[in-house]
Amino acid sequence: MGACNFIDFKAAETAQEAYDALVQDAFWEYGHDPYNGTISTCWLKGRPVRIADEWSEDVRELAIAEADANGWGEKREARAIDCGATGDGLRMWAFYGYAAC
Repeated sequence: MGACNFIDFKAAETAQEAYDALVQDAFWEYGHDPYNGTISTCWLKGRPVRIADEWSEDVRELAIAEADANGWGEKREARAIDCGATGDGLRMWAFYGYAAC
């Protein structure tokens, strides 16, 4: 089967909480198909890389550049980026990788 790259953003206290919420969102929207092309086909790998202290829309482009610089990772792996504090006690997290499709 193939793979398609993705990047998803979610505000949460921890990377694990954000990842879990995105996986659940993907299950609700696309089902439990192991080849649905979403983050739900990937496992969380490695430690988050911090690219900013505070979140802004400009940081979104930095996160995409970070994913691109790392070749979008490996198939079925989601890597986390800490995009900074959102101002409401949470942090914005980005997850990128190649989802099975």
